[in-house]
Amino acid sequence: MKIIRTLVFFTFMFSAMFVFTQQTLAIEASSATQALQVKIDLILDVLKTPQLKGNEKKEVRRQKIRDIVQSGFDFGRMAQSSLGKYWRGRTPEEKQDFTGRFQRLIENTYISKLETYTNEKVVYLNEQRKAKKNREYAKVHTQIITADGTEIPIAYMMYRQDTDPWLVFDINIEGVSMVNNYRSQFGEFLGRNTFSQLLNDIEAKNNSK
Repeated sequence: MKIIRTLVFFTFMFSAMFVFTQQTLAIEASSATQALQVKIDLILDVLKTPQLKGNEKKEVRRQKIRDIVQSGFDFGRMAQSSLGKYWRGRTPEEKQDFTGRFQRLIENTYISKLETYTNEKVVYLNEQRKAKKNREYAKVHTQIITADGTEIPIAYMMYRQDTDPWLVFDINIEGVSMVNNYRSQFGEFLGRNTFSQLLNDIEAKNNSK
């Protein structure tokens, strides 16, 4: 009887732990802030790793960060939004080519900024959410607090389809939308130049990083 009671007890405990774990995962999955924090913490871990510091480890370090960023950003949506009206009329091949180059541009720009990290503090303030059909949208407000106490507001625009992972589709830094900023730049460039020239210009920027 003692053995049976012990087995029942451990079975109950295991079941309770399993339910608690599943509930915790469900809560984490429903929070855009927590999904974002997981990604940012992973990136900061890479930047803090002594074995990955220095210029000689630059490519290895950047590839690790790219892998994290790629799983958390919707680059296809960002690329389309950044081209605005110029996206229409592009061939499937041109769209694919542009998306690939734009993704590398965002990665390089984002990673180069991250590499200046010197133990600044990341504070997660709040998130605003709304539902639209089968999608949820969230704006996650954060702050970077520098060593001298300067506060830099950064908001991440995120969405998820049904129960898919949360993805970033825009970053708002000190009130300026990254996607809108690129749309303005690309629109001005395409007002004077061809689409092929834009692709070459983006590639040149990527090669200079």
